[in-house]
Amino acid sequence: MIRLAVATDKERLHTIHTHAVKDACKGFYNDEQIDSWLMNRSPEGYLDGINKKEMYVYEKEGGIIGFGHATTGEIHAIFVDPQFHNQGIGKSLLAHGLTISTDKKMNQKVKVDASLNAVNFYSRHGFSVVKQKIIERNGHQLPITVMEYSPTSHVLDR
Repeated sequence: MIRLAVATDKERLHTIHTHAVKDACKGFYNDEQIDSWLMNRSPEGYLDGINKKEMYVYEKEGGIIGFGHATTGEIHAIFVDPQFHNQGIGKSLLAHGLTISTDKKMNQKVKVDASLNAVNFYSRHGFSVVKQKIIERNGHQLPITVMEYSPTSHVLDR
């Protein structure tokens, strides 16, 4: 089940985010890059998106196992607890995020700044590479891939 995130979810979102980055990014980023990515993150950092009703969670048997953050024109995040990877949860979260972020009448494209480990995931679901980019997190440079989705040229299985 997917529902809007609420303030009391912030601790679990933080845990999922941290574990997913540490697990899924190995082999794509070195330890220093991963540590700098996660440095200074706290559960309170999710409250802005939660309060704006931009964040949503995937619940299974009463527990949160993944979350997403989307606004018009952009997918900001899709994270799944590593114990539940490769079970279609990320796909469900992405599909939900696309309903939030797309305006098919205006043929607006949806952007995502994908970590290197997530490029194949987004590609499989209709996103195309736009460019490579470097972002800085706490003094370390992290390569990412800017990707976009066109609602008129792709249909994601829901």
